[in-house]
Amino acid sequence: MPQQKSSSARSFRRLIGFLRTHRSVLGISAAAFTLTAVGIQQLPDPAVAQEAVLRLVAAQSIDVPARSEPPTDLDRDAFEVSTFSTVQWPVDPASPIGDRFGSRGSGFHHGTDFEAGFGTPVAAIADGVVTEVGNPSGALGVHVVIRHVIDGVTFSSVYGHMELGSMHLSVGQTVVRGQLVGLVGDTGESTGPHFHFGIENGTGTYINSLTWIRMHANVPYAVPR
Repeated sequence: MPQQKSSSARSFRRLIGFLRTHRSVLGISAAAFTLTAVGIQQLPDPAVAQEAVLRLVAAQSIDVPARSEPPTDLDRDAFEVSTFSTVQWPVDPASPIGDRFGSRGSGFHHGTDFEAGFGTPVAAIADGVVTEVGNPSGALGVHVVIRHVIDGVTFSSVYGHMELGSMHLSVGQTVVRGQLVGLVGDTGESTGPHFHFGIENGTGTYINSLTWIRMHANVPYAVPR
């Protein structure tokens, strides 16, 4: 009987020692259980939660207006159709180029020299009116100047050094794009067969004709007719 009491006393002392050693862990676990129990008790009723979700969705919904029909009284004749001028190269753009626009020796070259070959047809770059001819005259020899209105802006194209007897235009004559102006020649102040091509703006000032034609040519090159 004394031995049984001694064994019980030892077990009780072990339990007291365990509780003292692990009292911090046991305290934290008890607190966590209490918070969990309280949280579960505070969960809303399922019906209440569903109603709250529906109210949130309704607040975020987007009203899509009904499809609007196009006006039936549209006056199509009131609209203007924009047009652009058709421009082509005066000779094949693959032709070799000699002197370009810019300084040349002690002077200034006002155009682009295309070495397209003697007798090659030269075409009007766009519709226009002839304002000057030389047959031959001056440094450009057999030459023609044609005034155009390109996309609403006035320009003049210059065709020089053409073959004698190949040009049959006159001042005031209307020409169309692709019309024959003359043939590549060697008239005027020329050092060999070539075609001089120049561009003047509306004030009569020469501009870079090669840059201009590259910007404005919008149809394939066509052999003059």
